[in-house]
Amino acid sequence: GVAVEVLRGTSLDVGMLHASHNKSRQKCTIEFWYRLPEQEYVEDEIILARRSLLDEEQTDESTLCLPDENLNTLWELAVLPNGSLELRSGAGSVVSSAVSNHGNDDECDGLVIWGRDDGRGGWNH
Repeated sequence: GVAVEVLRGTSLDVGMLHASHNKSRQKCTIEFWYRLPEQEYVEDEIILARRSLLDEEQTDESTLCLPDENLNTLWELAVLPNGSLELRSGAGSVVSSAVSNHGNDDECDGLVIWGRDDGRGGWNH
């Protein structure tokens, strides 16, 4: 993964914790492309983006992009092994992209495009 330091008040400082005078930072669009491997190789969730508060004395920066119960996480976007996306807040709320099949909550269709064995595909936006 890639970790980018984002200072408070800069253009990448987005999230739910801004005051009413910064409404535009509470509601925003983060747009990017990502490529996924073939689904058979994915055993755990993949964190696509995460906004964390970094406590330099207590946080190992090399673990910031790994799936973890990180208490400093403000929000994160993850791809689950079933292909669905989850947007999670640090307070515990979750918004999922999963679509239930025929009323069966155990079977869900994901929304991502996985890589193919010919090395093509897997690009998502």
